[in-house]
Amino acid sequence: MTRLPYRSTESMTEEARELTVERGNLNVYRALANAENVFTGWMVAGRAALTSPVVSARLRELVILRTGHLMGSPYEVAQHSGIAEKAGLTATQLVALASGHLDCASFDETELAVLRLTTELINTKQVSAALFERVRSVLGDEATMEVLMLIHRWSGLALMLNALDVDLDTDARISIPQSAG
Repeated sequence: MTRLPYRSTESMTEEARELTVERGNLNVYRALANAENVFTGWMVAGRAALTSPVVSARLRELVILRTGHLMGSPYEVAQHSGIAEKAGLTATQLVALASGHLDCASFDETELAVLRLTTELINTKQVSAALFERVRSVLGDEATMEVLMLIHRWSGLALMLNALDVDLDTDARISIPQSAG
C-alpha cells in the first residue's frame, strides 16, 4: 500500500490530468502528483525522454530495464518489460538484464557498452574514462547525454517508487506518448 495517497485525476490541474491520462493514469503518476508544483514539469520532461528520436526505443528500454533491476524497482521492471518486448528484446535478453549476464544475450557492441555504462554508473556512482569514451564514440555527444539522462531519471524514479511503496497497477501499463516530431 502506498505511503502517500493517490491523487484522483479530478483533483489535478488540467495539464497534470492530461499528462497523467496520456501515460495511462498509473499509480506512479497519481502518487507523484502530490508534488503539485513540480509534477507537470516532471511529466513533460518524461515525455521528452520517452519520445526523443536521438536514442532508439530499444536502447532506451535497455537502459530503463537495467536501471530498474539495479535499483531494485519491480514497478519499473513490470511497466517497461512489455515495452521492451515491443522494441525487439527477447526473453533471453530480458533475463540477462535482470541477472547481469549481459555477454550471454546477443546484445550488439553498442548495447553492451551502454549497458556496462549503466551498470558501472549505478553500482559505483562513476564511469571509467575508457568506457565513457567507448559509448561516446559510438553514440556521439547528444545520445550519450540522453543515455545519462535516462539513467538519472529512472534511477531517481526507482528511489521514489521504493520510498513510496507504490502498488503495481493490476491491469494498466504505461503508454508511451507519440513523438511530436
